[in-house]
Amino acid sequence: MAGHERRHDVLQLIIEDNRRDNEKRFNTWCDYLLGLPTDLELKPKFGEVDIELQPLRWMTSGIDLIQSRKITAYVQLADGIQGPAISSYLPYPVFHMATELFLKGLWLCHYAECREITDSSYIDADKRDGYSSKLRSDELGHDLIQILSQVRTIPEYRSDPAAARFLELVDRIVRGYYFPPYVADKRTRWANSRYPKRVYDDVNRKAQAESYAQYPEAEWIEILFQRMEQDADRIWQLRAGLAARDADE
Repeated sequence: MAGHERRHDVLQLIIEDNRRDNEKRFNTWCDYLLGLPTDLELKPKFGEVDIELQPLRWMTSGIDLIQSRKITAYVQLADGIQGPAISSYLPYPVFHMATELFLKGLWLCHYAECREITDSSYIDADKRDGYSSKLRSDELGHDLIQILSQVRTIPEYRSDPAAARFLELVDRIVRGYYFPPYVADKRTRWANSRYPKRVYDDVNRKAQAESYAQYPEAEWIEILFQRMEQDADRIWQLRAGLAARDADE
């Protein structure tokens, strides 16, 4: 028993030292931020920042967001040490943004010009504006169901069983867990649903906090999207094509 108590005391000392060290580094970081110019703006080393049209980067950004999940439970190890996560979910705003980015990446894949973009490829401003307009238009926009309908029209996905199954599963996930229960015009409904919601009963003048809180396990969604990224790579030979073009340059 005495040995166990000593180990516990040592662990508490280590935890406290780490807390003090983190607090010190946090305060140093705050001081650094307050020392920056008040009119500071990030700017590229040359040219201007514009829209990315490389499909893999859109899909990767979507998966990055999916991995930003909300942890709800951890394995508890001995001596009160926290273990790995065992339960997690994706809040509505995270799922919405992640899925929009990923699906638009799939959509960009069917343009050969976009598939051929390497790290140093250049696309002129007029073409960038053309793609950007399509990505923002009513044809795609923020409505996940509408984006899915456009991606489903691409023959390469429609004829591939794995891709078709992915699109069907995402459609069901959206409808079953993330469809926006929000009254707004068609143009803003999906975007505005990213905000926190409250359920109002205006007839009886009552309200309650947002009750749509049952979501699927985030890890399952992550696996689903990661496998589709691999399938998209297979269908379009994305990485192989980029490697071949890099070798030629």
